Amino acid sequence: MSSSPMNSSYPVRESSLSFPGWRVLLAAVVGLAFSPGPMIFGSLGLFAPHLADSFGWGRGAIMLSLTFFNIAGVLASSFTGQLIDRLGVRTVLFPSLIMLATGFLGLSLTGGSLFAFYGLTFLWGALTVGTQSISYTKLITGWFIQRRGLAVGIAAAGLGLGYTVIPLLVAQLLAVMDWRPALCAMAALLIVPFLLNLLLSHPNMNAVAKQGDGDGLSLSEARRTGSFWLMASAILLASMALTGVVPHIALLALDRGLPTAQAAIVASTYGLSTIFGRVLVGALADHFFVPRVAICFFAMSAAGFILAAFVGDTHSVGLLALVALTIGLGFGAESDVIALFISRYFGQRCFGAIYGDLLAIFLIGASAGPALFGFGRDLTGGYQAPMIAGSAAMAMACLLLSRLAPYPVRFVPTMHRSKKALA
Repeated sequence: MSSSPMNSSYPVRESSLSFPGWRVLLAAVVGLAFSPGPMIFGSLGLFAPHLADSFGWGRGAIMLSLTFFNIAGVLASSFTGQLIDRLGVRTVLFPSLIMLATGFLGLSLTGGSLFAFYGLTFLWGALTVGTQSISYTKLITGWFIQRRGLAVGIAAAGLGLGYTVIPLLVAQLLAVMDWRPALCAMAALLIVPFLLNLLLSHPNMNAVAKQGDGDGLSLSEARRTGSFWLMASAILLASMALTGVVPHIALLALDRGLPTAQAAIVASTYGLSTIFGRVLVGALADHFFVPRVAICFFAMSAAGFILAAFVGDTHSVGLLALVALTIGLGFGAESDVIALFISRYFGQRCFGAIYGDLLAIFLIGASAGPALFGFGRDLTGGYQAPMIAGSAAMAMACLLLSRLAPYPVRFVPTMHRSKKALA
């Protein structure tokens, strides 16, 4: 999908609240708040004790389901990206939302078989890639040029909103009902993003390729660049750490004797920090070199992991919230930079296909991360070793991003061709 025309009136139109792209952005925020990250990764830590009590499963075994979920996403993401490029976002998005709701209903009927549990989560992951950021960022980058970074950041803040609200909502549901009806309630919630996107999420049909923005590399051409593999490697490491820790934020608090309600507050702090991080990263990316912006936020997460490793047996909600805050800032950066890297380094021509490849890399890390944190905790009796490993992964991601070359000028809109923004 190409971007809107870049004529003399375009910056004014994009600044106006009447600009249609803002309505698309609103729907994207809500859609990402109810996407698999917040809905599944953000809630499983609170459902895990109930699954363990019902079936006798360990935490590592439960968190391994997220690995199967993401392995399926890895296998399906490249194909999903190509479908989006070929058929359009809406054709893929709405069936995927239905499948996301169906998965919660299926999970509510699960018995004591881990094999069936893993099989369900695998199918769930394969059929819901279209509900992730690949769909929403495709729409947004087609509407916004001057404020593309800010728009992507605001949309990605929807993930932070979800990570903030969903744990609190799940805690309330589990306080008043059993875990099975609570899962059915989660399925019912998805009518909200479905209807809002049905009304508001339309592609920019009048988009015209200007200023090189409709130009771009093919998927195979992108894969042959060193920049692609530097990005992919950094995304893999950051995803393993930042997504891997998500379902363990609440468990870190529970291990220190905090009640479920306070553990949910700590988990929600992680979500709040990602909201701030995503919007700030997006805004900065419109003015500064994206890799440098990402490095700053990833470094803060590395420090947060170190803090988490040495909090000891603290029962302080404030200190645990600070851990969640610092780690969450890096998570806020990660989802922004994938879309911005593609548009700045590879152009818009095959955005969906290239995004699908990088999303697959992201999901590989996200597949391994939760289980590694879980098994690490089971083996060592605490979270210190997994948190130290998370810090090392983030430090290595920073080093990889520091090796990225300046943007190819032909993929950068004229308004962003300042020295600070290009390198």
